Amino acid sequence: MADLETQALVSEARKAASAASFDIQQLPENSIERQALHNLITAVDALISALDERDSDS
Repeated sequence: MADLETQALVSEARKAASAASFDIQQLPENSIERQALHNLITAVDALISALDERDSDS
């Protein structure tokens, strides 16, 4: 059961990260905020991928 819950949470996290990424792209291209948020979403994507990888290895 925990596997299904984890998969659902990872899926929701991916959807939220994707929505955030789209919103970030709407910011002015050279803004410091866009770069900072881009770096943050890159880190979030890496964490999601790590969780997904760990879950698929189990």
